[in-house]
Amino acid sequence: MTQPATRSSRELSVLARTTAGGAALAVPGVVGLQPGLLDAVAQVSGGLIQGRVPGVTTRVVDGVLHVDVQFRAAASRRVLDVAREVRAAVAAEVSARTGHKNVVVHILVTDAGS
Repeated sequence: MTQPATRSSRELSVLARTTAGGAALAVPGVVGLQPGLLDAVAQVSGGLIQGRVPGVTTRVVDGVLHVDVQFRAAASRRVLDVAREVRAAVAAEVSARTGHKNVVVHILVTDAGS
């Protein structure tokens, strides 16, 4: 039996960001990902690397994969419901695609009612 290929931390980060971005955009009520505060923090901390997805940053701390998602919400849905759905969708997709079982998703809604 062969072992699955081990991903480098860079590959894991790129896969997590692209997966998180797609999962967040698929949630009804998400108008778009919003680059801004999280991207600025990531740039200062060196988190912006190849495979960057505006509005999504990742980091691994003590074996936990943290995914930050910043988005704009539509006026047609309650913002809290959209945020909860984004958190659940991103956590499930990132865990499934990366194989990382310890995933924590942080949500920042930058604009509601667009």
